[in-house]
Amino acid sequence: MFNFRNYILKAFIDAIGKMADYQIILNSAGWHEKGVLTEDDLSDIQKRIDAKNAASVEGVTDDVQGDDEE
Repeated sequence: MFNFRNYILKAFIDAIGKMADYQIILNSAGWHEKGVLTEDDLSDIQKRIDAKNAASVEGVTDDVQGDDEE
């Protein structure tokens, strides 16, 4: 059976890394105000955004450290 909440949540999760973080945050907050997404959903989205950003920072750190070793 189709679940609209899961549909919207999956769309935001899939958009992480493809859309600007602020767009995902603002749009998901709008769906929360409409009663579609829960605070747990928003928390899940934010954790995934944070994980993506942490991976990006680690990659930059690795590149800088790697350049020193050459």
